[in-house]
Amino acid sequence: MVKLTAQAAGTPWPVRLGERLTAFGNLSLALLLALLTGRLMELLGVLMTTEVPRNVGMVIVVALRSDLLLFLELLVFLLPLFLACRTVVRGKNADIRVYGGLGSPVLIGAAVLSSYFLFSRVPLGSDLFGYSLSDIVTTARGGYHFSALSVATLLLPLGVFWVALRIFDRHAVLNARAALLLLGLAVVLAVAGVRPLPARGALQSEFAYDIAANKTAFFIADSLARLRPSHVVTGRSPGAVAQFHYLDPQYPFLRGEDTPDVLGGYFNFEPGAPPPNIVFLGVEGLGRAFSGPNAYLGSFTPFLDELAGKSLYFENFLSSQGRTFASLPSILGSLPFGDQGFNSFGSRMPKSLTLLSILKRSGYRTRFFCGTRLDFDHQGDFLEQQDIDLAVGIGDYDASYYRLPGSDWGYADKEILRKALLTERDDSGRPYVDYVQTISTHPRYAVPGQEEYLRLFEDRMRELHFSEAEKANHRQYREVYSTILYTDAALRSYFEEQAKLPGYRNTIFIVTGDHRLAEIPPSTRIDRYHVPLIIFSPRLSRPARIQSISSHLDIAPTLLALLRHHFGIGTPDEVTWVGSGLDMEPSLRNIHRYPIKRTITSLDQYVSGMLFLDGDSLFAIERDMDLEPVRDDAELERLRAELADYLSRNALFQREHRLIPDRVYSAYFPRR
Repeated sequence: MVKLTAQAAGTPWPVRLGERLTAFGNLSLALLLALLTGRLMELLGVLMTTEVPRNVGMVIVVALRSDLLLFLELLVFLLPLFLACRTVVRGKNADIRVYGGLGSPVLIGAAVLSSYFLFSRVPLGSDLFGYSLSDIVTTARGGYHFSALSVATLLLPLGVFWVALRIFDRHAVLNARAALLLLGLAVVLAVAGVRPLPARGALQSEFAYDIAANKTAFFIADSLARLRPSHVVTGRSPGAVAQFHYLDPQYPFLRGEDTPDVLGGYFNFEPGAPPPNIVFLGVEGLGRAFSGPNAYLGSFTPFLDELAGKSLYFENFLSSQGRTFASLPSILGSLPFGDQGFNSFGSRMPKSLTLLSILKRSGYRTRFFCGTRLDFDHQGDFLEQQDIDLAVGIGDYDASYYRLPGSDWGYADKEILRKALLTERDDSGRPYVDYVQTISTHPRYAVPGQEEYLRLFEDRMRELHFSEAEKANHRQYREVYSTILYTDAALRSYFEEQAKLPGYRNTIFIVTGDHRLAEIPPSTRIDRYHVPLIIFSPRLSRPARIQSISSHLDIAPTLLALLRHHFGIGTPDEVTWVGSGLDMEPSLRNIHRYPIKRTITSLDQYVSGMLFLDGDSLFAIERDMDLEPVRDDAELERLRAELADYLSRNALFQREHRLIPDRVYSAYFPRR
């Protein structure tokens, strides 16, 4: 038996150092074994609850590489801590106690990150730091629940770790030379800048990449990325590739209003008729993957499919963000993101003009309905700044309304829509803008009367003529699909009741998803943002299917152009729109350039024409929003330069808090 601790106080320090390095190397094998155990639990969790990626062999190879590199990177940080602690910790099993005390928090953190991924299907990154503690608690209590798998993912690696520590302490596997070689390799890789995360283009499927990436490495890398400059360095000066002619360097997004009226030709407005009501229906997690014609997962929104057939339906539409935090400012105001989303300014939010404030000045009543906390994602601050007439949140429902079962999120979609409908029914006839935000298609995916919708899920798979293999794959997400069917049914009831209201014929309905839910794994890196847009009104003269690409950032400018040209609604001559308006071209194309904010703290994706930039990886956008890798240095440089221009303006806006001059803003809010 070889004992790897220093033997006596009189032992020369080079000998003691060598013994401790050897002990550290051997005990590190216990950490490696525990980390691999945790990875095995994570992979088993994926296999048990998710459709396995087609290239599962490559995923495992990339995952093992990621894990081994993280292990070696950890050694560089743990070694000095181990040596420092061993100078003060003495006695029996000192090496085990010190290494165990250092390694256990690492394993607990890794288990928490793995459990989060198994729950959300998205790795946790620096977005954790972009939410308030109350938002984090609401999210956790609203969806997360402990399971046998999550407990095993924590306890099993810890058990393996402490057992292995004793084994490797008593039975050395590495001699002094091998231990030093291991530590030397770790230092060389760290100095050389070899990082544990795979390259973005290593696996084409975003979900396959997310499985393969070590979750601890992802969290560390994404958190450190927050400390880097918020602009991309290119060979071109910012402004050289600006999308618009900007008017004032002190107001980096200020430009002239030139949005064309592309919707007017699709409507029959009666001469002298009052301006139309506008109702936004922001559906949580609604993605094209499971809604609408040619949905690759099959469509589980039969009502919305019917509605799309009578509407202007945009098949290749994009959200501007991967979570809900930026949906209101993007849809209603085409506003820049700032550092962590426009709403994150909170009470210090810069003055802005949006569809809400502009139409309020023209006599519209403005209202917002949700079933959750109004202060979540600082939505209440945004609505207050827009001088909203009525904001309905979780505290505004009485006992006759049903909450989501087993969740702290709030009220179910049928109840939110019923609340909005009752308000609209009692309206005095003054034109209004309503925004209704749903929540039921969100973890934990539980709704009132869920058994009925689970049966409808089975019926729907039969209607779609699924094979038995397809049915088995979809049943892994049966609760998710049941809530999609529930929300679709709630929307059907809402529209049926809306049709009975006197103002229905003069209403324009805008239906879109805030982003595509992630719990059913996305197929590509852009799938997370691929949502439908439905513009429906009894005033439509004809329906249309639009395949050209537009985004949330185009909605408000286009609606205001329609109202300006047909109803004389006053709109500013100078605006801060990030979008340029909806494109009505029936065939697939993209005339726009957009930043896309992946998470509340990440902004490294960009769409320009038929190209998609994801970090340093470039993809061509194909039919049905599929992606193909592109190797073109000139195009990569062009998109990086365009993103750099946006980021430099965004950074100036974040720093100076200047969006729109007082002379423009005061025309709409003269007393503010």
